Amino acid sequence: MGLGMVCLYHVAQGALYNGNGDTSFGGAIGNGNLALTDNGTTVSGTITKGGGSFADVLVIYIDSKAGGFATTRNFTDTSTSLTRAISGFSSMGRGIADFVSPFTADYAIAIRPTSPGDGKLFQLVNNGDLVAVSSVNLSPLNTVSSSTYTFSFNLADIGTPGVSFKIETTYIAQSGFRSLESFESLSGFTGWDTVTFDTFHTYTLAPVPETTNASLAILGGIALCTGGFARARRYFKKPNQRTLRQTSWSL
Repeated sequence: MGLGMVCLYHVAQGALYNGNGDTSFGGAIGNGNLALTDNGTTVSGTITKGGGSFADVLVIYIDSKAGGFATTRNFTDTSTSLTRAISGFSSMGRGIADFVSPFTADYAIAIRPTSPGDGKLFQLVNNGDLVAVSSVNLSPLNTVSSSTYTFSFNLADIGTPGVSFKIETTYIAQSGFRSLESFESLSGFTGWDTVTFDTFHTYTLAPVPETTNASLAILGGIALCTGGFARARRYFKKPNQRTLRQTSWSL
């Protein structure tokens, strides 16, 4: 029984990504950090803010499956502040982000705590509207000065990746005007220009226990316990029979 219980427990996984030190938008991201954990079903994130206010949009691009996009230059959705930040595009200009190979983005999370605060996960589309997948449960909302912000999303919503997924992050105004603040290394110019990522992060998911092995362990534990009880009954039964025989000889 005990062995089975050990096999069924899920070990939490986690990683911490520090900002790149850039302060072109005040340092909220460049001097902050991002912590990710998961329980095999849900990924939870905590953003610890650096200096300055969290007044713009943090975009987390996710590479979780085959295919995807190597650049944002063909993202055209300008319907909301979040989609403009993901696209890096508005009526005012375009800020392009080129991803480092072999990173190709499939999804993006946009986090904007300033009023009206919001955080959502989108599936990426070239030359069309991005597909809103789900809320990421951003908290707190409508404040730019909290020391930490939390969010979460389901792994199933990013295509249920195998053992890991990759991320690249950017801190950008909803107008598409891009900073160089990130949790990765990048080069280029602030504004409606082009930045190029030099690195990405790979988040490794917590290992999922094999159902077969856990079941066998439980069955093995039950069998051991059953056998143990049977032997105990025989053990305690035999001394009583010997005591009776000894008593009869004494008489």
